[in-house]
Amino acid sequence: MRVHFRSTAFDYQTLRAMAYTTFDGAEVGEVLATVDRIPDGDAESWYEEWSRTATLVERAADDALDVGRSRTAGHAFHRAHTYYRTAEFFLDPDDERRPPTYERSRETFRAGLNALDVPVERVTFPYEGTTLPGYLFVPSDGDGSATTPRPTVVCLGGFDSLAEELYFLCGVPEALARGFAVVLFEGPGQGAPLREDGLTARPDWEHVVGPVLDELERREEVDDERIALVGVSFGGYYAPRAAAFDGRVAACVAFDHMHDLWRASADDAPRLARAMLYAPDALVNRLAALGERTSVDAGWLMANSRWVFGIDTAAELQRTLREYSLTADARRIDCPTLVLAGEDDHFVPVGLADEFVELVGETAVRRVFRTEEGAAEHCQVGNLTLATDTIYDWLTETLAASRSSPGTVSDSTTGV
Repeated sequence: MRVHFRSTAFDYQTLRAMAYTTFDGAEVGEVLATVDRIPDGDAESWYEEWSRTATLVERAADDALDVGRSRTAGHAFHRAHTYYRTAEFFLDPDDERRPPTYERSRETFRAGLNALDVPVERVTFPYEGTTLPGYLFVPSDGDGSATTPRPTVVCLGGFDSLAEELYFLCGVPEALARGFAVVLFEGPGQGAPLREDGLTARPDWEHVVGPVLDELERREEVDDERIALVGVSFGGYYAPRAAAFDGRVAACVAFDHMHDLWRASADDAPRLARAMLYAPDALVNRLAALGERTSVDAGWLMANSRWVFGIDTAAELQRTLREYSLTADARRIDCPTLVLAGEDDHFVPVGLADEFVELVGETAVRRVFRTEEGAAEHCQVGNLTLATDTIYDWLTETLAASRSSPGTVSDSTTGV
């Protein structure tokens, strides 16, 4: 689904920002007015123009708050959050503008929650001598309290998402309206743990999710027999990986699927990718450097990979990506699993979703979103209403049923 740019990375990030209109995290007019000022592929202009929009919208939020218009302020703060996050996106990891822009995205998000009086608690989870930050959202009971044990959705981000962004991408307002408690948190290679503590990604995410589940089991608001994981993008590897090794996960959603990271990355040119596995490191690195110089898409992907994975070269990246595969462990997943995929996903091919469902076995179902539905891009960012309704319909049915009887999804491409 092309929105504005020829550059795939610029255009997808535009669609990603626009998607959050669904949950009041953006406005179409503000997004289109911003990208209209940005030359295709100009990363510096991208930062400047999105920052300009974010600042204007944050100022409007402050003005509304000053005169007591809290809902107006809350909506504007949340739009400003999206625009600051988007502004930061293509900056180099060591760019001095990145920390303050990230901080503005985080603070405007929290200001929006406060202004809108959203029920939320900022939480931390112990992790290997430090802590991981998160948010706990619990719908109120009829008497105004929030102590009834709730089925709970734990949302995991991916390669570049922030916990704050997951509020919109995972449709937290919709989950709360349906009676779910929701946890958003960031692990190694993500958000604050990466930016502030230098924690890089790791493939064995059962050791990241496990401490989160330990803490949730102690919370009276959480029904510890009905905890589901929703993994977004690269989280479509993290969540199923955790489910494969931790029997406390009652249901798992791969939103979208990402069970074999190297094969997904090699899909555009599989023969060349296989050949590069046997090429000398120096050649792999030279070719990658050429791609970085000639393509903003390739440049961002390599820079973010160095940062997230804690590696230096393209040859190292090849070897690292191969560690992120569930091919050998998918059969260990014994909870109901929903695998989402899009026909036009430019990161991961639909065929890998079919393979993953087959590897997991009878507890897995899939939903393929079609071009005509406007939801066929990665993580269904063209139609988040359809995606989140699909997820929460399935979770409602699944968590009410036995672990061996997954809910169904409507999918005319599969007959499920």
